[in-house]
Parts: sequence; structure tokens; C-alpha cells
Amino acid sequence: MINVNLKKIFLSLILCASFEVHAETINVLKLSCKYDPNLIKKTTTNDDSSKIEKLDTQQICKSLHCNDVVEVLKDDKSNAEAEYRLRNSWFNHQGILLDDFSMTENTISINTFVSQAYFLESYLIDRVTGKTKRTFYRFDSPDFFYNINKLEKNKTDKRSLFNKKGKLSLKTIESFSLEPWEIFYFEGKCLEGIGL
Repeated sequence: MINVNLKKIFLSLILCASFEVHAETINVLKLSCKYDPNLIKKTTTNDDSSKIEKLDTQQICKSLHCNDVVEVLKDDKSNAEAEYRLRNSWFNHQGILLDDFSMTENTISINTFVSQAYFLESYLIDRVTGKTKRTFYRFDSPDFFYNINKLEKNKTDKRSLFNKKGKLSLKTIESFSLEPWEIFYFEGKCLEGIGL
């Protein structure tokens, strides 16, 4: 009898330990966005101001999505550890961790951390008119990796360029004057809800 009870207790412990505790994901914001291909601008670090490049806006819209659904999700682990993520056509699946997210009565501001593929997105949205400025940064160049490694090695203080989770923010990049090799600027409208 004692042997059977011990087996039941042992099995219960194994079952409890084998089930992971998953945090609930809450959809905080859902936006339908449409960007005007004629207003797309691009800069690169090696831009020659005398040379004007004709942008293939159809290809840019195909790659970076001029019509998109943008969501901000909250992983509600606990109040102290809550994380916000951006999910859109580029950062799909579980989304990308947000560095900065603020929503007031009139504006929405969203900045992601630099992704593992060294991309970053930023949004500034007027909640009244829907007018939106989206900026897409590309840092995936050998020069950027070299400069990051050089800065990490040569720093006089012990602070890392990366946060505790190994993430790099736009504020940090700008404070060290590190430039993306390519930036795309979009203008358009993002309205809360689905369907423009």
C-alpha cells in the first residue's frame, strides 16, 4: 500500500515537472498599415550625393511590405518581467522584442531592439489621423560588426553595449555614432484595427 502511494506521488511529481509554465500572450495593439510607394526614401552609408538612384519601390514593397498588419504583443510573465514584442510581416512568428513602446491619447511610438539578423524597425503614429512614419534600419554589414567588436574591446568602462539579454538598442547605436548601412523611410497610414 505504501509502495503504491509512493509511486503515485512520484508520478505526480514527474508530471508536474514535465509541464512547462507558459506565459499568456496578450495582444495590446493591432494596426492595419498602408505605405505610399511614391514616398519611400532610402539612404546608405556610402551614398554619393551627386548620384540619384531610382528606387525599385515595387521590390521594396514586396520585401518590406507596404500593406501590413502590425501587432504589439505582451508576454505577461509577471509585472516586473513583462516583455513587449512587435509582430508584422517582416518579424513574424513570435515577433521581435521591443526596446521602447509608448501609447498616448494622440501618438504611438514603437522601437525594436536590433534583431539577431541585425535589422531594426521604428514607428511613429498619429492616433488621430493615422499618419505614420516607419523607419527600417539594416545593420548587417561587415563594417558594423567590426565597429561593434572594436568598441566592445576598447571601452574604458565595464558597461556592455548590449543589455542583460544581449540586445542592442537604437539609443546605444546612436550614442556611439554607429551607422546602419541602409535605412528605408516609409510614410503612410496605420489605423487601429483591421482593414483600411
